[in-house]
Amino acid sequence: MALVGFTRSYNDLQWLEMARVWAAAHEPAMAEAWAGATQKVFDLRGGAGRNFLDDGGEYEVVVLFAIYNPPTDSPDFRKALGRRSGQTALALNHSRERWAHRLSGTRAKVLFVFRREDSVDGRWLGDIDRYEKLPEEAGVFGVSIYRRLM
Repeated sequence: MALVGFTRSYNDLQWLEMARVWAAAHEPAMAEAWAGATQKVFDLRGGAGRNFLDDGGEYEVVVLFAIYNPPTDSPDFRKALGRRSGQTALALNHSRERWAHRLSGTRAKVLFVFRREDSVDGRWLGDIDRYEKLPEEAGVFGVSIYRRLM
């Protein structure tokens, strides 16, 4: 299981629990393995930060935790690009195309994209190769869920 942008904050823990509950209701086989699943955390921040976009691994589940995403033509984007601290950290290779390609390459059964109003979401990501996008969950703290096509 890849946990992208996971900081163990209260919101992150709540979102992870929401993903587990969804899996239990919609993917019973996955739900059974959830508790013992290996979790690989990707967080850009800090000296030992890891960029998920540079990773080549495959995962059963991928969960994105409100990945910062200012408009690409904004001063905020230019300021955040390559930053390795704070909530506005942004990978140097951050782009819609790169995210869609990387998420598709994980071959995960399910992708959960949790969001705030300033983060990556299903509208921005759009279609992802080999995935169907389920109906959006509304709200500022909503979620976009993608299920792998078999």
